[in-house]
Amino acid sequence: MAMHKVLVSGDFWHTDFQKIVSKFDVPVTLVPFDKVDTVLGQNYDLVVLAQSRRDQFLEADVERLLTNFPSVPIVGLLGSWCEGESRSGRPFPGIIRIYWHQWEGRYSQFVEQLEKSGITSWHAPRTTTDSDHVVAQTIRKDLSLGSGIIGVSAWTRSEFDMLDDAIGSLGLRCRWVERSIWDAASSATVSVMCVVADSWTAELEKRIRWLNSEIPDVPFVLLLNYPRQSDSKSIEAAGVSAVVSKPFELQDLKAAIAQAAGQELERLKA
Repeated sequence: MAMHKVLVSGDFWHTDFQKIVSKFDVPVTLVPFDKVDTVLGQNYDLVVLAQSRRDQFLEADVERLLTNFPSVPIVGLLGSWCEGESRSGRPFPGIIRIYWHQWEGRYSQFVEQLEKSGITSWHAPRTTTDSDHVVAQTIRKDLSLGSGIIGVSAWTRSEFDMLDDAIGSLGLRCRWVERSIWDAASSATVSVMCVVADSWTAELEKRIRWLNSEIPDVPFVLLLNYPRQSDSKSIEAAGVSAVVSKPFELQDLKAAIAQAAGQELERLKA
């Protein structure tokens, strides 16, 4: 299939979106929102509207964007200051909403589906709700990563069970670090370590250092409640390969584990 093209408009130079924009490996057109009309008639596979704060764009202008690109998925890429907008603000109808910390997995799924069939879940009717998307995901057959063992660090049984169910849906098995006996042999069977937490704290950083000493040379995936851009450098410095925002969708977890595994992905499929 030909390489797809992406149009990015809105506040794309904002700190929350800089890394996302820089990581596109396909042709990307960056256009300020008030200049979008200048690119009408060009063929795009995806339109991304970067919104760094609430009420940044007028509803009439967004409606015109929907009208001008009737058959192209339009995604609202949201910054940290947009959190809570669905409860106390006025989110635009007909646009898929994705926070900056959810982008990796959901865009990866879009690319995978587009390359396979040319139609993606983002092509669903604009009346489709978030619940509809989740239900559709549960019956899809393309989530499996193969087989393998994922280490899980969780303080409670409910946290472990939640992640065990999700990882099992990817075709992988789990070992609970806090409830298992670890030695060099058992550590060697683990491909990726998933750590469940609430927010980034000094205690969590200490916990990751301990896990690194117990299970060395294994990439880490961290699951957090609404990760903050201000914590990104500290998280990376701690050796974390990927972050998943809770509540997450299965493709978020799949993309993070695949990203963390990197060249070790074949080991997951062994």
